[in-house]
Order: sequence, then C-alpha cells, then structure tokens
Amino acid sequence: MTTRQEAAETLRATVRRAEEIAARLTEADLGRTVHEGGWNVKQVFAHLASLGAAPAFFIQMAQQPAGGGGGVGEGFDVDAFNKQQVEMRRDKSMAELLAEYRQGRERGIQVMESTPDEVLAKEIWNFREGTSPVLEVIQTGAAEHDMGHLDEVEAALRGA
Repeated sequence: MTTRQEAAETLRATVRRAEEIAARLTEADLGRTVHEGGWNVKQVFAHLASLGAAPAFFIQMAQQPAGGGGGVGEGFDVDAFNKQQVEMRRDKSMAELLAEYRQGRERGIQVMESTPDEVLAKEIWNFREGTSPVLEVIQTGAAEHDMGHLDEVEAALRGA
C-alpha cells in the first residue's frame, strides 16, 4: 500500500520533471504533436495543469460519492472532460500552466496530509476499470498517468 509520503514525493517529482522539460522547450517545440489524440506539447502541459488539483478531487470523490464507487456519477466522459479542460487553458503561457500544475499539486498534498486514513483507504473509480483506494489512485495518477504524458513529450522532442 502506498504511503502519504510516497504519494507526496511522486506528486512533487511529476512537477519537477515537468519543469525540467519545460525549461528546455523552444517556441517551435510547443506545437509538436505528442499525444495519440493529436495534442501538441503545450496541450499536454495544459492537460497536466488541469490535473494539478486531482489529488484533492479524488479525496472529494471519496467523501461525496455519487454511487458505484465513482464519485463522478454515471456517464462521466473523461475524454470530453479532458478536452474541455485543455481548451479552457488554450491562451495560458507555459509559465502559467506550470504554476497552475505546481500550485494544484501542493494544495493536493496539503489536503492529502490532513485527510483521515479511513478516507484515503476508501475505494473510488480508478479511471480505468474498477475501483482502487484513494491513495492508490493519487499515486497511480501521478506516477503512471502524468509521467506517461511527460514520457510522450520527451519522445516527441527526440523525434521518436
């Protein structure tokens, strides 16, 4: 089982890596296609910015479940939500996107650290198939999801 400390370090590691990659980007890099859905580098960073507050959102899901272990309700379309969130950040600068990501992560860590163990152990929808404990969803979201997108960015920048 993931600990709060492990989850917090993973959340901070995603921010550090995003900032390291962003520091190397040129203006031309921002338009390079990255994601299989056609997102470019800047859109991937907009997506990450929208997820900065995800840890707090996952905890809220556990505290106010909408049924079925999901907290977001039946029919939630994660792809449509992501598209909307990226579009909302279209005009933000990279500095603004990184700041939003960093601030959301730090707020998420604060919320996680003050959340009772029994809430962090509650099962919520894991955005794949099934449910997992909140703390595991937080850890997986940062470690696999966010780092996966950063891997895609780096591959695109290498021309892979």
